[in-house]
Amino acid sequence: MDAGLTHSPSASPRSRAERRAAAQRAECAATAALNVLGQKWVMRIIRVLGDRTQRFCELQDALGGANSATLSQRLKLLEDEGLVERREISAVPPWVEYSLTDKGSDLRGAIAGIDLWADRWAAHQ
Repeated sequence: MDAGLTHSPSASPRSRAERRAAAQRAECAATAALNVLGQKWVMRIIRVLGDRTQRFCELQDALGGANSATLSQRLKLLEDEGLVERREISAVPPWVEYSLTDKGSDLRGAIAGIDLWADRWAAHQ
């Protein structure tokens, strides 16, 4: 299931009903995307992987000791969404690296914009 994190360019709707339907679809896509992004560790994982490719333990340390079961679940979710690539280097000993896909890198840019907004507005409350 894609949580609305895909970009599909389409022709601009002409009638009012078509514009309303397109706006509703966009709102649903944004809501679905925010449901994924709002899960614990997800935005932090995207930020950390944006710096460089990392092994599981490196990522866990960079996140400040995230629970390994939770981190595994989040990485699987992000992989299913096409945001993170999992690459198996060797089976024995187990060696897996994680990195952002192009889609994940685009999302990191959007998260950077949210960070700037939060620094300006949310931090002053």
